[in-house]
Amino acid sequence: MKIIRFEAENVLKLSAVEIVPQDNMILITGKNGAGKSSILDSIVMALAGGKTIPGQPIKKGADKGKIILEVDELGIVVTRSFTKDNSYLKIEKKDGSIVKSPQKFLDDLIGNISFDPLDFINNHKEKEQRDILLQLIGINVDNLDQQEKQLRNDRTLVGRDVTRTDAICKSAERYPEITETEEVTIADLSQQLTEAVNFNNNWDNENTNNEALKEKAKNNRQLVLNKKAEIEKLQTEITDLEAENQTLKTEYTEKLNSLTADPKKDISNIQLQMSELEAKNIKIRANTKYQTAIADYKKFESEYNLFTKQIEAVESQRKQLLSSATMPVPGLSFNDTCLTYNDIPLAQCSDGEKLMVSLAISMALNPKLRVLRIKDGSLLDETNRQILQDQIKDKDFQLWMESVSSDKKVGVFIEEGEVVAIDGKTVDKPVDKPLSKVAKNGKKTDAPKSQETQPAEGEISKPQPEIPENW
Repeated sequence: MKIIRFEAENVLKLSAVEIVPQDNMILITGKNGAGKSSILDSIVMALAGGKTIPGQPIKKGADKGKIILEVDELGIVVTRSFTKDNSYLKIEKKDGSIVKSPQKFLDDLIGNISFDPLDFINNHKEKEQRDILLQLIGINVDNLDQQEKQLRNDRTLVGRDVTRTDAICKSAERYPEITETEEVTIADLSQQLTEAVNFNNNWDNENTNNEALKEKAKNNRQLVLNKKAEIEKLQTEITDLEAENQTLKTEYTEKLNSLTADPKKDISNIQLQMSELEAKNIKIRANTKYQTAIADYKKFESEYNLFTKQIEAVESQRKQLLSSATMPVPGLSFNDTCLTYNDIPLAQCSDGEKLMVSLAISMALNPKLRVLRIKDGSLLDETNRQILQDQIKDKDFQLWMESVSSDKKVGVFIEEGEVVAIDGKTVDKPVDKPLSKVAKNGKKTDAPKSQETQPAEGEISKPQPEIPENW
């Protein structure tokens, strides 16, 4: 189903416009502010109603306005009328009967007529694009997205540990020649060193004392020589001294023999062993640190790989959901943040691929009333316009597109809210009745009569008043 006739009078920036489409693409051209967007918005207002109607839909200076759409196949005429206080909707069938509950009728007929493929590409964030697609194919993956997000966060944290421990392993010192894993205690050697030092100190003291004995004996001998003159007087003393001297000599000899038999300890070897042992222990500690780092690295690497498998499991679940859904474009998919096309984020695809995907989504959103609209068509180059032309022709859709231009030779040219030329052919302005002539292929023909504008049954924005007789 498509629109085969569009009329608008005193709506938004439009004064009096009537268009009878002759092709799949209806290109609306004109300068900025001429009323091009008003045509596209009027189509949405007429069909969707509700929030799509602005607070002041009537053109400034007018008291009333209306939009008329004629749809093929069903043979219906949709009339949405506006006064300053109310809006009215009437749908008339080709047999003249009036549709009851007209807005519900339209809601069942139209899809998302306000969806703009170009706006989808240029102005929607990646997450918004993804959500629109999920809504279209009827899949809810919020739980999977949350699960994957948590797994990726956890994997990131473990990944930092993997990087940290890997750096430790690469910078750690290793001594393969050291096979021991436990540090060797130096307590025993330290005890031996203490005992040896104490022994040597005692030995030195005893030796000093012993040398003192020798000196004392020498003095005594001198006394003997000095006292010989006093032999008689000092005989007793001499005898005692000699006896004492003999005792000292014997004691000295015994001690000297004892010291000679048990000489001082050599502590240099013990000190060398202690130095070598500490050097070895340093290497043992380095090896222990390396082994700990290796163990940590393997542990975190294992955890990281586990998270990767869990993420792959979530992605597998998503793929299973996708396998049961019909995508509007082959190769179109999504991840937790954006749409993908042939496994490439849509934002990284070519402009042509983006446009093709967006157009396919737009078509899927409007399966019954096969009408699309694009604002800002000036942004499209010739290549992308050809993609549009081919797509809508192949899928038999109707596209209403506006483009800023001052060239009256292309499309339906709008000026001050009226059609002034079609593909370069001038359209005369009506004299009496605004919609008395129809612009079709640049020729003037009698326009279809306007529909009766009596109050229609159906949904209105406010309680429906009487429609003025002169409407």
